[in-house]
Amino acid sequence: MSAPISELNFVTARRPVRVLRPDSPSQAVSLARQCRASYTAGGTWLQPAYERDQCWPENLVALNASWPGFWGLEDGPNGLTVGAMTSLAEMARHPLVRDYLPPLAKFLNLVAGPGVRALGTVGGNLIVGGDLSALAMALDVRVDVVGHAGVRILPLSQWLRERTSEDLLRGFTIPDCRGWRMSLEKLGYRARFSPTRATLACVHDGYRLRLAVGGEGGLLRLAATEAFLNGWAALAPDDFGAVLDCELVDHGWQDSHLRMALRRMTTGLLSEVALGT
Repeated sequence: MSAPISELNFVTARRPVRVLRPDSPSQAVSLARQCRASYTAGGTWLQPAYERDQCWPENLVALNASWPGFWGLEDGPNGLTVGAMTSLAEMARHPLVRDYLPPLAKFLNLVAGPGVRALGTVGGNLIVGGDLSALAMALDVRVDVVGHAGVRILPLSQWLRERTSEDLLRGFTIPDCRGWRMSLEKLGYRARFSPTRATLACVHDGYRLRLAVGGEGGLLRLAATEAFLNGWAALAPDDFGAVLDCELVDHGWQDSHLRMALRRMTTGLLSEVALGT
């Protein structure tokens, strides 16, 4: 006989909220499915949702960082494995991050403010299309997901297309990218304490260039722009902007001013990666 599920109930200005505390990942998945509940860990997404006048979920499933595989970083045979409930601050100061991804440690310190970085999790940031998502897409990160059918390990891009509301992200694996050149830039209304309008990641793995963007228009691997730059940059280096703009428009990035800013950002990041800075 399973133990009773711990609950916490509180009332917001809009509706009562019930927080369910499962004993295991499988129980969390079952509760999310049965109660149409959303997962919460750091909970930093709740306040922005409230401020945008969206309704809070009626049911929340609280996750537990002590569950195996949900917290911490480990250097494994397939790369750097990161538990989804690792905080942004913990990841920023971890020595393995400085080994694998030197620019990321500095970049993470630009995400929101210290309080958000201490509470916010890397998994949550990835799921909501936060500042980590563009780099994860460019690096071909693989995710470890618990669902009603068991555990699945698959590319992030595939999971984002197929994910269901009860899918629970346990962690993700960054391929061994030591020695790769990479650069990141974000565009926001302010440097801190506000949602990012766009984050751009530029990576060169020694053979080819990789580009990805995340933000107001969604998360996108810039495959057409990549193909152009990898195949034709030497012949027409200034023409990539038109390719980039068309690709962004085709995938829902309608703000022309934002697209122009992304073109400038891409030009700068390409220079940084080419120089290895």
